[in-house]
Amino acid sequence: MREIIYIQAGSFANYAGTHFWNTQESYFTYDDNDEPIVNHDLSFDEGRSPQNQPTLCPRLLAFDQKSNFGTLAKASQADTATDASLDTTWRGRVVRETQDPIPQSEYHTRLEGEIEEQGGLERTDPIIRYWSDYSRVFLDPKSIQPIPDALENIEAGWSVGQDLFRRYNEDTELMEGAFRLLVENCDNFQGLQMMHDTSTFGGFSHAFLTSFRDEFLKASTLNFSFLSGADPNHAGIDNVSECTFTIVNDALCLQSLHQLSDITFPILNPSRWSTLESNLSQVLAYDKNSLYHTSAVISSLVETATLPLRLKGSREDIAMIADHLNWRKCSRLGQLGGIVSLPFPATEAAFTDLYCNFSTGLSNKHSVFAKRNVTRGLQDQDLVAFDALCDLSSLQEPLMSSIHAPAYPVPTSFPSIFRYTKATSTRMTSSLVTTPSTSIPLTGYARFVEQTVRTRRSDGVLMSMGLESDDVKELAVALWEIVDGYGNDRMNEGND
Repeated sequence: MREIIYIQAGSFANYAGTHFWNTQESYFTYDDNDEPIVNHDLSFDEGRSPQNQPTLCPRLLAFDQKSNFGTLAKASQADTATDASLDTTWRGRVVRETQDPIPQSEYHTRLEGEIEEQGGLERTDPIIRYWSDYSRVFLDPKSIQPIPDALENIEAGWSVGQDLFRRYNEDTELMEGAFRLLVENCDNFQGLQMMHDTSTFGGFSHAFLTSFRDEFLKASTLNFSFLSGADPNHAGIDNVSECTFTIVNDALCLQSLHQLSDITFPILNPSRWSTLESNLSQVLAYDKNSLYHTSAVISSLVETATLPLRLKGSREDIAMIADHLNWRKCSRLGQLGGIVSLPFPATEAAFTDLYCNFSTGLSNKHSVFAKRNVTRGLQDQDLVAFDALCDLSSLQEPLMSSIHAPAYPVPTSFPSIFRYTKATSTRMTSSLVTTPSTSIPLTGYARFVEQTVRTRRSDGVLMSMGLESDDVKELAVALWEIVDGYGNDRMNEGND
């Protein structure tokens, strides 16, 4: 086997990850005559349920602030260490207050009560307070990694995030404990599939990946990085307090991932999906301010795009995907796009007009280095239209590949965002792409960082992030080097 260990860090990452694991749970079969389409052993291992019963659990580490875990929150080793520190330094009277248990979620109450509507669980959206509120899988205790709220303000900066990881690792023995147990439970560990929020876990994730690389240099990493809502191309340099912190933090994350990850797909914050609205609104009715809704959109694309890693009989692994997309050896940042719900029948025009690029918001008319398509649930006439569209591309095999799989299952935990139906499955496409147009947003980050150093109006903000002027100068140089790796036609691409 070629097991994958999954990392989720941050609120949006865990919302998306919960949808991802619910989809994996939907692939389970309970009849000996039904063959699952995926190899569950790659992503699941035997763990313990909350009742301490053996069950299949994700090969996962989920990081978030403790207050975001909801009913999964527990007293972690880091909490215990913090309490012990207080006990040894404070000689006065200590009054301990315990928080009331968090009530069971509405969705889990429905599951237990078997509330049914037309033969299945009720399809109206439940009230969601935390990402754990709609989880359909059990997480082994070692997967639950709550960052104690008392340690630091996790949004305090890049350097603080790195220090937070080091302190957490020291307090919990994370890398030598929970993570090493996950690796040791693999027969043939291939690498990481990681999702993280840059705004809250950027520095933390950088420190984690650095520690991981120190010991697992040959393991592969596939990363989906959820950017902040700040746009470097539409941020006034005078508005230092509102934009410099988040844009520089995003830029540091992108530079770090280009160095530490085999392939990374930055994902736009939902607040920046305005250029996608006309396409999305044709098939989806979602709330762009709802983490529950927007994470479901992204998760369906991530799960579909990475499905070949888990398909039964597939020989693909993370290294193969990275090598295919980064065959030029200088394109480690790619793009994620697709169509979450296809009309029937799907025409060539539908495949073109409904496509959304969630990494840049740009059109799909730019030139491409390499592309990996995965379709779900297409019928013969749909495939004819899809193949005809692919034939029009100047990109051919092996630089472009397509895999056709069964429809994407929609578990009852999925929000009711489909405009015309209460779907139990959906026909969709998802693509991983490397393209010269990646240089367009990267150029925005490089220019912003360069201007930040030149004006020196943001020195206070940079100091709060633990950065000096020379650090930011080096960041600007590194970003321009990444931009240059995508070719010299970046300005022409931006004017298409």
